[in-house]
Amino acid sequence: MRAVVVGAGATTRELIRRLGDSWDIVVIDTDVARLEAVKRVRDVETIHGDGSSAVTLRSAGIDSAATVVAAAGSDEVNLEVAKLAADAGAEHIVALARVPERSDEYRAAGVRVIVPSSLAARDMEIVMEPRKLASTTFSAGKAEAIEFEITPDSPVQGKALKEIHSDLWVVAAILRDGKLVVPHGGTRLLTGDRVTIVGSAADFSLLVRTFAGGVSRFPLNFGRKVVVALSSQADLAGPVAEAAHFVRNSNAASVVVVYRNPDSIKNSASAEELEALVARVTPDELGVEVELRAVDGDPYLARLDVASEESVGAIVAPLPKRSFFRPYSGIPKVLNGLSSAGVPVLLTRDDVQFDHIVAPARRTISSDAAGRAAIDIARRSGAKVIGVAVANPTFMGRDDLMDRKHATDWLRREASVQDVHVERHVVRGNPVRVITSVMAPDRLLVVSMPPGRVGKWNPGIAVWAAARGQGSVLFVPLVS
Repeated sequence: MRAVVVGAGATTRELIRRLGDSWDIVVIDTDVARLEAVKRVRDVETIHGDGSSAVTLRSAGIDSAATVVAAAGSDEVNLEVAKLAADAGAEHIVALARVPERSDEYRAAGVRVIVPSSLAARDMEIVMEPRKLASTTFSAGKAEAIEFEITPDSPVQGKALKEIHSDLWVVAAILRDGKLVVPHGGTRLLTGDRVTIVGSAADFSLLVRTFAGGVSRFPLNFGRKVVVALSSQADLAGPVAEAAHFVRNSNAASVVVVYRNPDSIKNSASAEELEALVARVTPDELGVEVELRAVDGDPYLARLDVASEESVGAIVAPLPKRSFFRPYSGIPKVLNGLSSAGVPVLLTRDDVQFDHIVAPARRTISSDAAGRAAIDIARRSGAKVIGVAVANPTFMGRDDLMDRKHATDWLRREASVQDVHVERHVVRGNPVRVITSVMAPDRLLVVSMPPGRVGKWNPGIAVWAAARGQGSVLFVPLVS
């Protein structure tokens, strides 16, 4: 089969490199050097001349060509080539539109048009918008097929297709765990799904907002309530106040304050003191909805009962006092006791106001979950996020600096979907020292919950940072 190609640029060189041996190719160009570059790629016939000339095209064998490709650097030349090819009865005519706005002129001539700038922009978009995995147009550019990855904060995550039905698009296929799923109305979109949507190219921006946008959910993926115990004035000024602050600055709905039933306290003075404290726990005082729960036993243990039986998004507890010999002393015990509830644990210090969120970045499942929680809180609170990544010192082990930079890049891209700004802090050094150097009384550290039981002698980086740093610390487990 004969193919006549006008224009010997980079596109033509890549084309002839890809075409099979069955093609008899002739390339036309006015630039000898470009023709020589073509010959270095593949031994094809070349003609030095004007490709928009009927005489030149006839000498190239356009009358017997199965395909004519107009790939010159000028739309005037390409349109003329397409016209002459159509007059010669070429079976297939393909042209490059150098100016996208002139695409309709090619289509009006019955030519298959390709817009290089659109293809390049689409590839760039896939790189810059990682939730979009692939994109292509068809039906003369009026329709577009886009593949998205469903993330935990996607607006459609967990929804059945019948809930998001639209006349503007259709979900054509879902790739889930490496297997193709043919969707129907009852199919729910899950985190990690690769979803192919076909719709009008004119509605592209709406498709992106619907499937690739970000919705602040934390801690609703765990529950709607925040549980805290009240036994003293210190609890009221610390954990209870910070629990209310957390509700005001997240998607949580209310604070559940658990306290010992004064009737079960034998000391009347202690009972009266507790009643006075409870009387101060009101929606007007805390600025959020409040549920008071009197229990006959230990209110600190009762928090677990509430978390296991109700919709709880976080448990709030005070950070244990530091020990001279073990600064983290007490934290493993608290986490081991509360982590069994499977919900986030907020360990508080005295200051309840935070305007920055510190988020250590590592590309692990647990770290990603903590990072998304930090982004969600920042979206609701207006706080700034500091993405911290610590690389090995140059004299220790593998150089992982680029890996750490990529981790903070991921955090920034995820945050940008929700219009949250992330300040990057990528350095080499000791992870505990670096993280604690960024912490401050008005900063909330958000880290992943340590897996399994926290050891007394080797509690992990997150616990060390919680003990040595300033400010409160939120431990986020994986959603079961």
